[in-house]
Amino acid sequence: MSTFADRRDTLRIIVGPEFGISFQLKGHHYEDVRITNLSVGGCFALVGARDARLFDRGAVLGNLQLTHPDLPKAPILAAVSYVLGGPATADPLEMVGIGIQFLGMDDAAQAALDAWVSAANVAQQS
Repeated sequence: MSTFADRRDTLRIIVGPEFGISFQLKGHHYEDVRITNLSVGGCFALVGARDARLFDRGAVLGNLQLTHPDLPKAPILAAVSYVLGGPATADPLEMVGIGIQFLGMDDAAQAALDAWVSAANVAQQS
């Protein structure tokens, strides 16, 4: 992240291994991709280093869905905002971090995500 505009301006909730996403990118379908944090504006996901070359900044992730049962199931339009990690020639078992920005979701899903993040923040503060 090189500029202030690249930084998230929303509260991030650290999440456990039971949280994930699925999405489509450049003809590839990804299932059960682990996320490490979630906000109303996006999330941070971990993908295999061998796939890092597909995740260019600005790449659109189609039909992104949050897979945790407590989160809304409506599809989300999203884009890659940054990539953190090794080169594309890295060991295929290595992971690369992908910053994902949510660009749009239906109003009911947005309200449900807002409520979940607010409740999770209160719980983490306790």
